[in-house]
Amino acid sequence: MAFAMTWYDEVTWSDHFSGGGGAADGVKKVPGNVIVTAGNHAQHAVATYRANHPTVDVRCADLSQTVPSDWPRTHALWSSPECTWQTPAQGKARGHGEFVDGLFSTTGQDETAIRSRATMHCVPRFAEHHQYLAIVVENVPEARWWGPKHNRGAAFDVWLAQMRVWGYKHRILYLNSAHLAAYGPAAATSRDRMYVVFWHEVLGRDPDFDKWMRPLVRCERHGVVQAMQAFKWTDTCSPHKPWGKHGAQYVWRCPDHRCATVPLLPVELLPGSSAIDHTVPGRLIGDRFQPNTRRKVEDGHRVYGGAPFIAELRGGGSTHRALTEPLSTITAGGNHHLWVHGDAEDIRDRYARMLSVEERKVAMAFPKEYQLIATAEDWREQQKQLASLVGMAVTPNASRDLGAMVAELITGRDLEPYSLAA
Repeated sequence: MAFAMTWYDEVTWSDHFSGGGGAADGVKKVPGNVIVTAGNHAQHAVATYRANHPTVDVRCADLSQTVPSDWPRTHALWSSPECTWQTPAQGKARGHGEFVDGLFSTTGQDETAIRSRATMHCVPRFAEHHQYLAIVVENVPEARWWGPKHNRGAAFDVWLAQMRVWGYKHRILYLNSAHLAAYGPAAATSRDRMYVVFWHEVLGRDPDFDKWMRPLVRCERHGVVQAMQAFKWTDTCSPHKPWGKHGAQYVWRCPDHRCATVPLLPVELLPGSSAIDHTVPGRLIGDRFQPNTRRKVEDGHRVYGGAPFIAELRGGGSTHRALTEPLSTITAGGNHHLWVHGDAEDIRDRYARMLSVEERKVAMAFPKEYQLIATAEDWREQQKQLASLVGMAVTPNASRDLGAMVAELITGRDLEPYSLAA
């Protein structure tokens, strides 16, 4: 049975596939939002969540194997189904739901992929029972193409159809955490994600997407305005079939058609330098580093003229990035950000070190005091757990802004975006 259509003084939330609590940390920053319950399968994530959100009923559970009626009913749901097998991580193309290696594959990887994607089915399963007023599902943009190779995206479309059966309208958003600054600061790292926002037809009203999801940009002709999202014509997307990541598939532009050809960046971008602890200098570069890393370090030294920069130690086209920009995407698979700094003409006389997990945490918009807890006994495994807590997290600024939009929708109370108020 659905909630009766009315106004609410507060919005209670469930947090599924909750990790270490990034979504909760953002949602609870909005007045009236209350996190009631959370679920995740990993012990270190549950321990981290409990340490930072002690009032929440956090359960260590495989949500795909639980009964929805065993969980308390709330007004809203945040769900972040596992995305590892939806994205081309580590340069590997992923299957889209079929046993690529055959039914009797000895690797088990495809079975793992299918089980991972099965977490998406938890959303309609819980929605059928609880009839949430609103749901936000966070995943990588590639999850839009969930389905077999011969019919990419078909499984995702069926998933959306299931939600329509239970009375939900929806809108799919493709956003970058470095751009989300409506109800507070942005993240100091680039992080492209897909957010599927569902709201129940019983509400009789729709979220104000324009108010909350359009960052401020500076147009030479019109000054500071709320941007329009402009999708490119590519093999995978178009303005009529939007999908993708900032830069590759879409840009922000002035809403006036006369300025439509000029891509603009949000005015409230946070520099990567804001996440770095400058009191920890690192080691003298000297003759350190393997050839590939050395080339990136020397090229960055040449390009930035002695200014500090980040050498990006990952594959693909990553090379280096100015610290006046947000950091490149922080992943769960390790540390890829080498901070190069120091005043010297010779690169060997400058200093360098990898960013710490604490610095990566801050770049992801977590508070400095946010606790990260590892439960493994082995030190190396502990480091992997800490990296995964940060790299797999929802950036709190994203859940904060989306949580504000949902709170305004459900309570009927008008909230003023900080960015517009300024």
